[in-house]
Amino acid sequence: MAEIIRITDPDRIDGIAALADEIWHECYKGIISDAQIDYMVENFQSSQAMLELFEKGAEFYAVEDDGKTMGYLVLEKEKDALFLSKLYILSSIRGKGYGSLALSFVKRRAKELGYDSVYLHVNKYNARAIKSYLANGFVNERDLDTEIGSGFVMEDHIMRAKAE
Repeated sequence: MAEIIRITDPDRIDGIAALADEIWHECYKGIISDAQIDYMVENFQSSQAMLELFEKGAEFYAVEDDGKTMGYLVLEKEKDALFLSKLYILSSIRGKGYGSLALSFVKRRAKELGYDSVYLHVNKYNARAIKSYLANGFVNERDLDTEIGSGFVMEDHIMRAKAE
């Protein structure tokens, strides 16, 4: 049975980063260039980048099924809303309810933390993720293009859902 497990041991971050590398290369192929995937993994999904987030108080969770990590998510507490900064699931199990389980958890966690809503950024060409977010109560608030260095730009929708 799938469950969301809080990661409290920083030694697990290396495993999450390795999973991130695998997921990003399968998820974003054909959406952004291989060079941008490599750049974003190195700068935002690497062990070092994630450990910095962990040490700043971000909450890390593993999506597990039968003891195997199938994905991960990261929550950042902000002033007015909970930010779902990362949610990635292995492609081999997408469409089987793991993402919906994670999103339901995130909305409940936002409520537990006293927030009215949770928001996220999603690549505006990632149709599968957008469809999942819409099906789970998120709405598109606006678009945001962000220069991230080395000539790369993130082209995102900012989506929000009510805390439950």
